[in-house]
Amino acid sequence: MDTVHTAITEPMRRLEVFTGAGRRRKWSGKDNARFVAEIVASGASVCSVARRQGLSPQQLFGWRRQLREAAASHSEADEVQFVPAVVDQHLILSPRKVAQAEP
Repeated sequence: MDTVHTAITEPMRRLEVFTGAGRRRKWSGKDNARFVAEIVASGASVCSVARRQGLSPQQLFGWRRQLREAAASHSEADEVQFVPAVVDQHLILSPRKVAQAEP
């Protein structure tokens, strides 16, 4: 029985060859914030920004979540505020006056 091999008639359009160790790239916090800001400013999808910047969409989703959590914890810390107390010496009541003032 003869096997018939068919040739692929569609030409190869793109071929990528990866060379090197394939090490991880490290992005600074400023770069992370810039990429996330690009999503917000442009209104583009996370995937399109990731593709444009050569990133994984998962990286952008993670960075966006981290920035949201940092902003939420920062705003919670800002809600509690202390006001300095000023005591006027003329208004301090002696224990005897406090006892007299109570009903």
